[in-house]
Amino acid sequence: MKRTTIKWRIFKYNLIVIIMLITLTTVIFNIVVRLYFEKEIIRQLNKIALSTEHVALQHGPNLLSEPQKSPPLDQQNGNDIFKFYLTLDRSLKEQVTVLNADYILLDKNKLIVTPFPNERFGPSGDLTDQITNAINKSQNLNDEIYLNFSSYSTKYIAIIKPVPSHNTFGLGWIAIYSSLDKVNQIQFFINLILLAILIFSALVIVVVSSIVSKKISAPFLALNNHIKYIAERNFGNKINMPVDDELRELVSSINIMSEKLESYDKAQKTFLQNVSHEFRTPLMSIQSYAEGIQYDVVDYNTASKIIVDESKRITHLVEDLLYLSRLDSIEESYHYDSLDFDKLLSNCIERINGIAISDNIKITNKNLRRSTKIYGDEEKLSRSITNVLSNCIRYANNIILVTSEIVNNTIILTISDDGPGFESNELPNVFERFYKGRKGKFGLGLSISKSIIEKHNGKISAKNSESGAQFIIELPILPNNI
Repeated sequence: MKRTTIKWRIFKYNLIVIIMLITLTTVIFNIVVRLYFEKEIIRQLNKIALSTEHVALQHGPNLLSEPQKSPPLDQQNGNDIFKFYLTLDRSLKEQVTVLNADYILLDKNKLIVTPFPNERFGPSGDLTDQITNAINKSQNLNDEIYLNFSSYSTKYIAIIKPVPSHNTFGLGWIAIYSSLDKVNQIQFFINLILLAILIFSALVIVVVSSIVSKKISAPFLALNNHIKYIAERNFGNKINMPVDDELRELVSSINIMSEKLESYDKAQKTFLQNVSHEFRTPLMSIQSYAEGIQYDVVDYNTASKIIVDESKRITHLVEDLLYLSRLDSIEESYHYDSLDFDKLLSNCIERINGIAISDNIKITNKNLRRSTKIYGDEEKLSRSITNVLSNCIRYANNIILVTSEIVNNTIILTISDDGPGFESNELPNVFERFYKGRKGKFGLGLSISKSIIEKHNGKISAKNSESGAQFIIELPILPNNI
């Protein structure tokens, strides 16, 4: 598995989470179990201590002597003390517990009471020393003492109950103690079981994580292959596969991109075909008249005039193509400034009016008669409006009407002519590059106008009016005009 893949990253993060969960679970479990065991041990020791205290106080005087005549414990005969210890041992065995509890009896002088003073059996000297030291350190000898200590690498827990005021036969303290070996052994086996469960769970999670990561990475592999097809200009194929909601929008965007690229590719091919056709006609005309001059088969003056006209036509076509390509490029800079729209429109009409007069066309301007500010590039906006006016002049019979109004913070410029209007099949294509009507030239003027208007966050549309064709240009105005 490569370390740069999504599959590896998902697997790695899941593995880290698993290790952290195992560690955290083990630590917390052991802390909780240890606290529970200690609390339970103390509870059981308390129970044993109460039972032992009850037996010691109830049977001590009967086994040793009469209460009112009983001498101290260190003066009792060994046989009576032995019977006393047997009674206490029997009371310990009656308690159901996981502890191997034992006890130590101390007299009022803090000396151990034992039936076998000369025997080495019983508690070690270190153990008894720690218990007596705990009693000596106690500020109140009538308080119970809880003690955790170690003796010869063995951990113990003990409870020391004072009983000097409850008897008259010399018993001072009862110390109930138990080693924690059995508890530690239980905890060790519990940890082994827990570890086995966690390892098994981790293996299951690793397998599931691997399967999930494969399912997650599978759509990306399919998308990658599809994008490779797009890079090889195979735009027609769409992604048709079930995906989750998070990827559905991405798949939809890629399909839309593929469709647009296919459309752009077709438009580019059509564009090149149209450009070739537009250049071929004047070039063939120039070539044929130049050959006619060469072989003296055409009039020199007529041929030279046609060659000049066709050369100008090619020049204008190249200029329009270069201008349109600059408008489409990111590098083309727009010099925005605050513009007086009425003045801009009057200048455009004045510039084109000479051509209109020569064609017996009258341009009527019904403007706002007040200063209306817009934000835009004066040169480019002038060209876009002039291109629309030129198109109307080409098709108008007598009149071109120009009106403007403000609606919802937008200035709406309407340019209408009294010509034949658009054919039904022409309307969807009037702003397409190289699309020409009956009297059209290159089919680039309206495309240039559309590109400029849209770069100014505006809109341009065309439709048929009652008298002829009508163009509608919408541009946002500056806020201080509102």
